[in-house]
Amino acid sequence: DINSQLHLATKTTQATKVTKETVVPEPAPGNYQINEFLPQAGTPGIELRGPVNEQSFQGCLWSLLTNTQQAGFLTVDSVLSVSGDFDGNGLLLVSPGLDFGKRDSFAVFLTAGCPDSGLSLLKDDVQFFKQMQQVYDSIWLPHDDTAGHVLRGTLRHIRTRMASIAPGASVPGTVLGFSGPRPQLVFRDGSTRDLYQVRTLGSGPVFDASGDPVTVSQSNLLLDPTKGTPGRPNPVGSNFLTRDSVVIGDPHIHTMDGGQYTLLREGSFLLWRFGLPQPHVEWQIFAHYAGRQSFTKGLLLVDTSGSEPSSMEITSEHCEWQTQSSSKKWSPVNSEAPEVLLSNPSSRMKLVGNQRKDVKKIQLFIADEKDPVATLKVMCRQGHHINLKLHMENQKWASFVSGELKGQKGQPRMPTAKTSMLQLATREDEDFEIKKTWAQLGGSSHAQQYLQNLDEHPNKLMFSQMCNPQAQADARALCQKHLGTVEHSSYLEECVYDVCVGGGEVSAEMAAEMLKF
Repeated sequence: DINSQLHLATKTTQATKVTKETVVPEPAPGNYQINEFLPQAGTPGIELRGPVNEQSFQGCLWSLLTNTQQAGFLTVDSVLSVSGDFDGNGLLLVSPGLDFGKRDSFAVFLTAGCPDSGLSLLKDDVQFFKQMQQVYDSIWLPHDDTAGHVLRGTLRHIRTRMASIAPGASVPGTVLGFSGPRPQLVFRDGSTRDLYQVRTLGSGPVFDASGDPVTVSQSNLLLDPTKGTPGRPNPVGSNFLTRDSVVIGDPHIHTMDGGQYTLLREGSFLLWRFGLPQPHVEWQIFAHYAGRQSFTKGLLLVDTSGSEPSSMEITSEHCEWQTQSSSKKWSPVNSEAPEVLLSNPSSRMKLVGNQRKDVKKIQLFIADEKDPVATLKVMCRQGHHINLKLHMENQKWASFVSGELKGQKGQPRMPTAKTSMLQLATREDEDFEIKKTWAQLGGSSHAQQYLQNLDEHPNKLMFSQMCNPQAQADARALCQKHLGTVEHSSYLEECVYDVCVGGGEVSAEMAAEMLKF
């Protein structure tokens, strides 16, 4: 029964080091949702979202205790009957809202009926579901990563049990990724309905539903997402988000649209392309993934904006940038900054200060524009691999971008071939694979030979052959030492995988340094 299942899930999770698993697939969003609330003591109100101008809504808001370490786990706490009309924006502000006190872990439910305060899901689930009647929405806030894992299992069990008692019934809900101290604001995107959490009201930082930080673009800011908009339409992500796209480790790719996956193929790929018709600007960034772990081993920037193409490249052999212009000769980049590396009438690339040869920022400019289109941040460890981060400085340029880093939300994700412990989404990106040689793309013959030598290594071993449970536990401890467990939850899982498959501690060191870069 659900009682024994939940106790088993809790006991197992507390006894082992667990990872954040893939978010449980939700049922389709219902007509009514929790749109915005402040999870703090004496919260002034909870905003609901529903059909535009619908009148006489009747429902119930209530909270569920979810701290696995305290008495009362899965017991109804505060209960509030709700009635009112949705306005012309489809919003209904319930004020005052629920008082969550100082609880560090709880779930907020919107249902058709109200359960009794103090009713335990573990002791009487049939009565519990009978009183709820219909679940419209639920948002779960864990107090740490382990609790998040338990609550995802709990939500799965509730859905299964609810369906067995009332066939056809669903339990929409999202377990938020742990992002540190309890957020002071939780809200849905005004367009997509994606969830965001704000640690400190009025200042941020802002995290997505998975607990990963997002960058707020000041240049595109129409509504400040850190301040809350009770009774008014919520901010729209496309107007406030600027996501850094990242390639890190094996490679794990984080795209501009928020996607993240592990690439399963080796070879050369079109990582990023920017094409502007007027003035004519065309930049391409190619990456070569090679070796047993398929880490990024080469990076090539090609500018074809002018009459003569120019290139710059770096490989993990020496971690030194080389440039080639109209002279067709390759020359090393001077480590002193600033320096204009490549220049055409309509574009230029500029090195931004850093004396270290293995850590560089490269800004890409259009003609005489004062601000760059994008900043490329590259970290290279000689004999190991390359990590990179690309930041679009203004989202007005995003429509001119293509390539792996652009993102492909519509593309199906392949089932992971790794283990049940590390559920990393995977892709093969065949559309972006380039069959030309490195030299044909604009790179040097020396780099081409180096990459070819790496390509001749044997195929990498299956994850399960290299990373047994003890090796995973050791890798996790190593990654937590460098990355911690709070700010970058998805990167932590990728770090564990990289260390396990042979990347060693240097993978964890580079990941931590890259995320701070």
